[in-house]
Amino acid sequence: MQNTTNIKLEIKKYPKMIELFAKENFNLKALLFFLLLLLLVNSLTTVYLLKRGPEVIALDSMGAVAKVETKITDLQIQEAAKEYISARYSWTKDNVVLQLKKAEFFVLPSLVPSYRKSMLEVQKFVLEKKVTQRIYPKNISVDLKNSEIKITLDRITEFDQLKAATEMKLTLGFMVDSRTPINPWGIYITKESEKVAE
Repeated sequence: MQNTTNIKLEIKKYPKMIELFAKENFNLKALLFFLLLLLLVNSLTTVYLLKRGPEVIALDSMGAVAKVETKITDLQIQEAAKEYISARYSWTKDNVVLQLKKAEFFVLPSLVPSYRKSMLEVQKFVLEKKVTQRIYPKNISVDLKNSEIKITLDRITEFDQLKAATEMKLTLGFMVDSRTPINPWGIYITKESEKVAE
């Protein structure tokens, strides 16, 4: 008879552990690759959005997104004119430079150098005499046919503890050009004439 002996082979657990580590290593590499790809897509999207610039969103009177129309209405022109005259004619000795700079955004870009030149005298006068001026528009009418805005306003000027109130009639020529975040109406002043009412 043959003597049979059972030999029990013991398999070490090392190969299974190495296989498990290899799987985990592969999973970590795949996750790292996915995260790097996601970072690249995010960076490219950010660069694209930064180069594209801001998008102007028009809001209606209720605060909802308005339908952007290429046609400019009288109301839009009046609002742009109010913004312009508020910056151009309401100032103190402390903020005159800033206010006149704000008004530049409503002046046709090709006319900005001549606007700046003409405002130097105003700035000099205001700073020397310490003048404060406020305006209160009473009537704004728009003539689309002639591209003119006629404004009647009250002007209150203060200097050396004296106050003077006068009525002023202002005529602004305008044209429509590209809209910007600061000038969302796209209304630009091309000429300006003022007359003190008698």
